Amino acid sequence: MTTPATQIPSETIWRAILWGFTTLFASGAAIHVTLALATPSSYDGFADAALFGWVERGWDTIFMAHPTIWALLLAAAEATIAVLLVRARRAGYLAVVLFHLGLMLFGWGFLLWCVPALAFAVPAAYHEFQNR
Repeated sequence: MTTPATQIPSETIWRAILWGFTTLFASGAAIHVTLALATPSSYDGFADAALFGWVERGWDTIFMAHPTIWALLLAAAEATIAVLLVRARRAGYLAVVLFHLGLMLFGWGFLLWCVPALAFAVPAAYHEFQNR
């Protein structure tokens, strides 16, 4: 049985979600820097299961033409999202939601990651917009 004394305060939950996404995006930035500098060819095939042909073609012709540069830009975008989550939460959560919606264009398998992530990000964004 749960009593008020054993319940986790809601602000603690919102803070955990915030820092979880902040850590996730900061880590993603570090991973992309590492991949960009060590093995830029590892991005080849990322869009093979894309939902639309234009996503796969765009990935192959744009991103893979200069994977190091694009991966470093991706890392910068993820680092920016992490900073926004700390400094401007509304913009940060909006970026998190848009990032995951965009990621879903790369195939059905990404739904396994994006849907649960959005299940946390959307309510957290709603909470942020309602309470600040």
